[in-house]
Amino acid sequence: MRTKKSVGTTILLGILFVILLAFTSGCGEESSVTNSSGNGGTTDNTSLSVKLDESVTGANYPVITEAKALITEIELETEPSGTSQEVRISPVVIYFNTGGQVISVTAANLPAGTWNKIKLQIHKPEDTESIPDPEFREGTSGNQRYSFIIKGTYNGSPFVYKSRKRADIIINLPAPLVTGGSQKNITILVNPALWFMNNGNVLDPSNSGNDDMIDDNLKNSFKRAFRDDDKDGRSDDN
Repeated sequence: MRTKKSVGTTILLGILFVILLAFTSGCGEESSVTNSSGNGGTTDNTSLSVKLDESVTGANYPVITEAKALITEIELETEPSGTSQEVRISPVVIYFNTGGQVISVTAANLPAGTWNKIKLQIHKPEDTESIPDPEFREGTSGNQRYSFIIKGTYNGSPFVYKSRKRADIIINLPAPLVTGGSQKNITILVNPALWFMNNGNVLDPSNSGNDDMIDDNLKNSFKRAFRDDDKDGRSDDN
């Protein structure tokens, strides 16, 4: 039989646990929402698109016939408060259109907010992670998993460039994006003319000595993002 003292102690511990749980659940300003694309009756109010912004016509520059990247995280952030809203998505492949068309990537419902920065992660898949394109993983070794794949020809010879680097990309929006109402779209401009250049010199994509410079160029080529509800590749705020 428990004494009154032990019963009182149990009740006190229970109250303390509830208070602690309430406190911890209310802390922090970062929240998240799961990607809702394909959920039948759900209307996604914010979508993400990409566009290759520059045509590459230099005589010595590699001819790009296919380019794709694997992404897994998108986050909107408000400054200076630091409030952020993460969109949790399954791995999504960006299939860049070399003709310059705007390509839709993903969509999600977001709570009302005002955001002025977008973050995304170019991702190298884990061993057992399900991915929509098997070309991003050739085996179980870390050197057999890729985040960015580019195909084309250089000086008439075919090449396949596969980046093994993860990249965290941060882009400031030129005007705040307000969510929670009608459907919005953010378009990111990517400049492929930067991918294989260094100080005015063309980088041979088949030369492994150029890998670090090319990987940095891939990250830096995500140069601008803006509201583009009609997905025409031009800012709606101009």
